Amino acid sequence: MTGRTALITGAARGMGRAHALALAARGARVALADLDQAELAATAAEVAAAGGRAAVFTADITSRTAAESLIEAVAADFGGLDVLVHNAGLMFAMTGLADTDDEDFDRLLAVNVRAPLYLTRAALPHLRRSPAARVVFVSSQWGQVPDGHSYGYMVSKAAQLGLMKTLAKEFAAERITVNAVAPGAVATRMVPPENHEAEVAAVPVGRLGQPWEIAEVVAFLAADTGAFVTGQTIPVNGGALLVGI
Repeated sequence: MTGRTALITGAARGMGRAHALALAARGARVALADLDQAELAATAAEVAAAGGRAAVFTADITSRTAAESLIEAVAADFGGLDVLVHNAGLMFAMTGLADTDDEDFDRLLAVNVRAPLYLTRAALPHLRRSPAARVVFVSSQWGQVPDGHSYGYMVSKAAQLGLMKTLAKEFAAERITVNAVAPGAVATRMVPPENHEAEVAAVPVGRLGQPWEIAEVVAFLAADTGAFVTGQTIPVNGGALLVGI
Protein backbone atom coordinates (compact mmCIF):
# COMPACT_ATOMS: atom_id res chain seq x y z
CA MET A 1 0.00 0.00 0.00
CA THR A 2 3.02 2.27 -0.30
CA GLY A 3 2.06 5.71 -1.56
CA ARG A 4 -1.65 5.25 -0.84
CA THR A 5 -3.73 7.22 1.63
CA ALA A 6 -6.29 5.66 3.95
CA LEU A 7 -8.86 7.50 6.07
CA ILE A 8 -9.97 5.62 9.17
CA THR A 9 -12.89 6.89 11.22
CA GLY A 10 -13.10 6.14 14.93
CA ALA A 11 -9.32 5.79 14.90
CA ALA A 12 -8.54 6.95 18.44
CA ARG A 13 -8.56 3.52 20.07
CA GLY A 14 -9.67 -0.10 19.88
CA MET A 15 -10.18 -1.48 16.42
CA GLY A 16 -9.65 1.90 14.77
CA ARG A 17 -6.18 2.11 16.30
CA ALA A 18 -5.45 -1.45 15.14
CA HIS A 19 -6.57 -0.63 11.58
CA ALA A 20 -4.28 2.40 11.52
CA LEU A 21 -1.28 0.38 12.63
CA ALA A 22 -2.02 -2.46 10.19
CA LEU A 23 -2.42 -0.19 7.16
CA ALA A 24 0.60 1.93 8.09
CA ALA A 25 2.68 -1.24 8.43
CA ARG A 26 1.83 -2.00 4.80
CA GLY A 27 3.08 1.42 3.72
CA ALA A 28 -0.15 3.44 3.68
CA ARG A 29 -0.29 7.01 4.90
CA VAL A 30 -3.12 7.11 7.42
CA ALA A 31 -5.56 9.91 8.15
CA LEU A 32 -7.05 9.36 11.59
CA ALA A 33 -10.47 10.83 12.38
CA ASP A 34 -12.20 10.87 15.74
CA LEU A 35 -13.67 13.21 18.34
CA ASP A 36 -11.28 12.13 21.13
CA GLN A 37 -8.28 14.36 20.48
CA ALA A 38 -6.01 12.99 23.21
CA GLU A 39 -6.31 9.33 22.23
CA LEU A 40 -6.24 10.26 18.56
CA ALA A 41 -2.87 11.94 19.10
CA ALA A 42 -1.63 8.85 20.94
CA THR A 43 -2.58 6.61 18.01
CA ALA A 44 -0.83 8.95 15.57
CA ALA A 45 2.27 8.91 17.74
CA GLU A 46 2.25 5.12 17.77
CA VAL A 47 2.00 5.02 13.98
CA ALA A 48 4.90 7.48 13.71
CA ALA A 49 7.00 5.49 16.19
CA ALA A 50 6.57 2.45 13.96
CA GLY A 51 7.85 4.43 10.99
CA GLY A 52 4.54 5.40 9.42
CA ARG A 53 2.99 8.73 8.53
CA ALA A 54 -0.22 9.81 10.20
CA ALA A 55 -2.29 12.97 10.41
CA VAL A 56 -5.17 13.61 12.79
CA PHE A 57 -8.55 15.17 12.08
CA THR A 58 -11.45 15.86 14.43
CA ALA A 59 -14.91 15.96 12.93
CA ASP A 60 -18.50 15.04 13.70
CA ILE A 61 -19.02 12.84 10.67
CA THR A 62 -22.78 12.68 11.27
CA SER A 63 -22.89 16.20 9.84
CA ARG A 64 -22.85 16.16 6.05
CA THR A 65 -20.93 19.45 5.93
CA ALA A 66 -18.34 18.22 8.42
CA ALA A 67 -17.96 14.90 6.60
CA GLU A 68 -17.40 16.65 3.29
CA SER A 69 -14.90 19.03 4.87
CA LEU A 70 -13.04 16.09 6.38
CA ILE A 71 -12.64 14.40 3.01
CA GLU A 72 -11.34 17.56 1.40
CA ALA A 73 -8.93 18.21 4.27
CA VAL A 74 -7.50 14.69 4.02
CA ALA A 75 -7.17 14.86 0.24
CA ALA A 76 -5.47 18.25 0.48
CA ASP A 77 -3.06 17.06 3.19
CA PHE A 78 -2.02 13.84 1.43
CA GLY A 79 -2.66 14.72 -2.20
CA GLY A 80 -5.52 12.29 -2.68
CA LEU A 81 -7.47 9.48 -1.07
CA ASP A 82 -7.43 5.76 -1.89
CA VAL A 83 -9.03 3.92 1.02
CA LEU A 84 -11.97 4.63 3.31
CA VAL A 85 -12.37 2.55 6.46
CA HIS A 86 -15.76 3.19 8.05
CA ASN A 87 -14.93 2.12 11.58
CA ALA A 88 -16.57 4.73 13.83
CA GLY A 89 -19.11 3.28 16.23
CA LEU A 90 -21.00 3.95 19.45
CA MET A 91 -21.78 2.14 22.66
CA PHE A 92 -25.41 1.07 22.75
CA ALA A 93 -28.11 0.35 25.32
CA MET A 94 -29.37 -3.23 25.54
CA THR A 95 -33.12 -2.63 25.60
CA GLY A 96 -36.21 -4.12 24.07
CA LEU A 97 -38.62 -2.27 21.80
CA ALA A 98 -40.73 -0.75 24.58
CA ASP A 99 -37.66 0.91 26.11
CA THR A 100 -35.96 1.97 22.88
CA ASP A 101 -35.00 5.63 23.05
CA ASP A 102 -35.74 7.56 19.86
CA GLU A 103 -32.69 9.81 20.13
CA ASP A 104 -30.39 6.84 20.73
CA PHE A 105 -31.91 5.05 17.73
CA ASP A 106 -31.39 8.08 15.49
CA ARG A 107 -27.83 8.64 16.72
CA LEU A 108 -26.84 5.06 15.87
CA LEU A 109 -28.33 5.39 12.40
CA ALA A 110 -26.46 8.66 11.95
CA VAL A 111 -23.07 7.18 12.89
CA ASN A 112 -23.43 3.79 11.24
CA VAL A 113 -25.36 4.65 8.05
CA ARG A 114 -25.57 8.35 7.25
CA ALA A 115 -21.93 9.15 8.07
CA PRO A 116 -20.52 6.44 5.75
CA LEU A 117 -22.90 7.60 3.01
CA TYR A 118 -21.77 11.22 3.40
CA LEU A 119 -18.09 10.30 3.49
CA THR A 120 -18.19 7.90 0.55
CA ARG A 121 -20.14 10.32 -1.61
CA ALA A 122 -17.71 13.13 -0.83
CA ALA A 123 -14.73 10.84 -1.46
CA LEU A 124 -16.00 9.55 -4.79
CA PRO A 125 -14.08 12.02 -7.02
CA HIS A 126 -10.84 11.10 -5.24
CA LEU A 127 -11.57 7.36 -5.30
CA ARG A 128 -12.22 7.54 -9.02
CA ARG A 129 -8.72 8.96 -9.52
CA SER A 130 -7.11 6.24 -7.42
CA PRO A 131 -5.61 3.16 -9.09
CA ALA A 132 -6.64 1.04 -6.09
CA ALA A 133 -9.79 2.48 -4.54
CA ARG A 134 -11.19 0.61 -1.56
CA VAL A 135 -14.07 1.17 0.84
CA VAL A 136 -14.24 -1.08 3.92
CA PHE A 137 -17.05 -1.07 6.46
CA VAL A 138 -16.40 -2.39 9.95
CA SER A 139 -19.86 -3.74 10.66
CA SER A 140 -20.90 -6.42 13.16
CA GLN A 141 -22.15 -9.97 13.36
CA TRP A 142 -25.33 -8.38 14.76
CA GLY A 143 -25.89 -6.78 11.38
CA GLN A 144 -26.15 -10.32 10.02
CA VAL A 145 -28.07 -12.03 12.84
CA PRO A 146 -29.62 -9.66 15.41
CA ASP A 147 -29.77 -10.79 19.03
CA GLY A 148 -33.11 -9.11 19.74
CA HIS A 149 -31.81 -6.20 21.80
CA SER A 150 -30.60 -2.66 21.06
CA TYR A 151 -32.78 -1.87 18.11
CA GLY A 152 -30.68 1.10 17.05
CA TYR A 153 -27.49 -0.96 16.86
CA MET A 154 -28.99 -4.01 15.19
CA VAL A 155 -31.01 -2.07 12.62
CA SER A 156 -28.21 0.35 11.77
CA LYS A 157 -25.65 -2.43 11.32
CA ALA A 158 -28.00 -4.33 9.02
CA ALA A 159 -28.63 -1.12 7.06
CA GLN A 160 -24.88 -0.59 6.89
CA LEU A 161 -24.49 -3.92 5.10
CA GLY A 162 -27.22 -2.91 2.68
CA LEU A 163 -25.42 0.34 1.97
CA MET A 164 -22.18 -1.57 1.40
CA LYS A 165 -23.76 -3.89 -1.17
CA THR A 166 -25.47 -1.02 -2.98
CA LEU A 167 -22.22 0.91 -3.28
CA ALA A 168 -20.37 -2.22 -4.42
CA LYS A 169 -22.96 -2.86 -7.13
CA GLU A 170 -22.85 0.69 -8.48
CA PHE A 171 -19.08 1.12 -8.53
CA ALA A 172 -17.76 -2.36 -9.38
CA ALA A 173 -17.33 -1.41 -13.03
CA GLU A 174 -15.11 1.49 -11.94
CA ARG A 175 -12.97 -0.92 -9.92
CA ILE A 176 -13.85 0.70 -6.63
CA THR A 177 -14.25 -2.25 -4.30
CA VAL A 178 -16.62 -2.03 -1.33
CA ASN A 179 -16.73 -4.69 1.37
CA ALA A 180 -17.50 -5.22 5.05
CA VAL A 181 -15.88 -7.01 7.94
CA ALA A 182 -18.36 -8.33 10.53
CA PRO A 183 -16.58 -8.81 13.87
CA GLY A 184 -18.05 -10.76 16.72
CA ALA A 185 -17.16 -9.99 20.33
CA VAL A 186 -13.82 -8.17 20.39
CA ALA A 187 -11.82 -7.08 23.42
CA THR A 188 -12.47 -3.34 23.20
CA ARG A 189 -14.37 -0.84 25.34
CA MET A 190 -17.58 -1.82 23.56
CA VAL A 191 -17.38 -5.16 25.40
CA PRO A 192 -16.93 -4.15 29.06
CA PRO A 193 -15.12 -6.59 31.40
CA GLU A 194 -18.27 -7.48 33.28
CA ASN A 195 -19.69 -8.89 30.02
CA HIS A 196 -16.64 -10.93 29.00
CA GLU A 197 -17.73 -14.21 30.57
CA ALA A 198 -21.14 -14.15 28.88
CA GLU A 199 -19.65 -13.10 25.55
CA VAL A 200 -16.97 -15.82 25.63
CA ALA A 201 -19.63 -18.44 26.41
CA ALA A 202 -21.27 -17.64 23.06
CA VAL A 203 -18.02 -18.01 21.04
CA PRO A 204 -17.18 -21.58 19.95
CA VAL A 205 -13.41 -20.96 19.98
CA GLY A 206 -13.72 -19.90 23.61
CA ARG A 207 -12.29 -16.39 23.68
CA LEU A 208 -12.84 -12.82 22.57
CA GLY A 209 -11.30 -11.57 19.36
CA GLN A 210 -8.40 -9.13 19.46
CA PRO A 211 -8.47 -5.81 17.56
CA TRP A 212 -5.43 -6.76 15.48
CA GLU A 213 -7.25 -9.86 14.20
CA ILE A 214 -10.00 -7.70 12.76
CA ALA A 215 -7.44 -5.24 11.40
CA GLU A 216 -5.67 -7.96 9.43
CA VAL A 217 -8.89 -8.68 7.52
CA VAL A 218 -9.46 -4.96 6.94
CA ALA A 219 -5.90 -4.70 5.62
CA PHE A 220 -6.46 -7.68 3.29
CA LEU A 221 -9.45 -5.91 1.76
CA ALA A 222 -7.73 -2.52 1.60
CA ALA A 223 -4.54 -3.74 -0.06
CA ASP A 224 -3.94 -5.32 -3.48
CA THR A 225 -4.84 -8.69 -1.95
CA GLY A 226 -8.51 -7.65 -1.94
CA ALA A 227 -8.69 -6.36 -5.49
CA PHE A 228 -11.00 -9.16 -6.71
CA VAL A 229 -13.34 -9.04 -3.71
CA THR A 230 -16.33 -6.69 -3.68
CA GLY A 231 -19.81 -6.64 -2.19
CA GLN A 232 -18.86 -9.19 0.45
CA THR A 233 -19.28 -9.41 4.22
CA ILE A 234 -16.45 -11.31 5.91
CA PRO A 235 -17.31 -12.61 9.40
CA VAL A 236 -14.54 -12.64 12.01
CA ASN A 237 -16.35 -14.01 15.04
CA GLY A 238 -14.69 -17.15 16.34
CA GLY A 239 -17.48 -19.28 14.91
CA ALA A 240 -20.23 -17.44 16.80
CA LEU A 241 -22.75 -17.75 13.96
CA LEU A 242 -22.08 -21.36 13.01
CA VAL A 243 -25.30 -23.22 12.36
CA GLY A 244 -25.73 -26.02 14.85
CA ILE A 245 -23.49 -24.61 17.60
